[in-house]
Amino acid sequence: MKLTNVHYFFQEDSMNTREQILVSSLELFAKKGYDGVSVREIGRAVGVRESALYKHFKNKEDILNKIVDEMKARISEAYSENKVPEVAVEDVTEGYRKLSEDDLCQISWNLFQMYTKDPIVSNFRKLLMREQYTNPAIAKQYNEIFLNGVIKRQAQTFTALVQGGFFRKEEPEIIALHFYAPIFLLFQRYDSEPDKEQEIKEMLYDHVRAFGANYRADTGKENR
Repeated sequence: MKLTNVHYFFQEDSMNTREQILVSSLELFAKKGYDGVSVREIGRAVGVRESALYKHFKNKEDILNKIVDEMKARISEAYSENKVPEVAVEDVTEGYRKLSEDDLCQISWNLFQMYTKDPIVSNFRKLLMREQYTNPAIAKQYNEIFLNGVIKRQAQTFTALVQGGFFRKEEPEIIALHFYAPIFLLFQRYDSEPDKEQEIKEMLYDHVRAFGANYRADTGKENR
């Protein structure tokens, strides 16, 4: 199986004006908060007049909404590129049976890099964390994309794996919590200690291996 390494959604040297607006806006939102950034300030960061921004976006809220759309597209693309088995389109149990432990570790690392290094996804995650306490709409997005929504989506996968006999019988949402919580913690560690990337990678790999050993129904079998 060929696994795809992370790549950035926008390449700085090839961004058009619309993309520059999105990236610069998100950088400012993540640093200063959504309410702390004006359209005029975004224009200065991009190097265009404020009026030029309105050729691409209706207002600041429209910019944020488009950032959400781009981020969701990036995440979906990354999962597709890395051939992550999906409940809605395939036999998930068979899909995971075909993946070796090394495949699962590499996929997990590729996606981890997307969440921590992609300028859209990483800065958006930081923005949501920052604004969740003061902006109910952003708090809802944070919960859906990075908290409870993740557990619900992963629980669907683990339900299929339990029903397919690949995982032992446990509550799927608890399995999802056990898988995602350490990864979420590693996101926070990477944000504060990016120089510890190799150590964090090794911890992620150890987590994936330990998780599989704990929940696989065929624990005694050799990984392919």
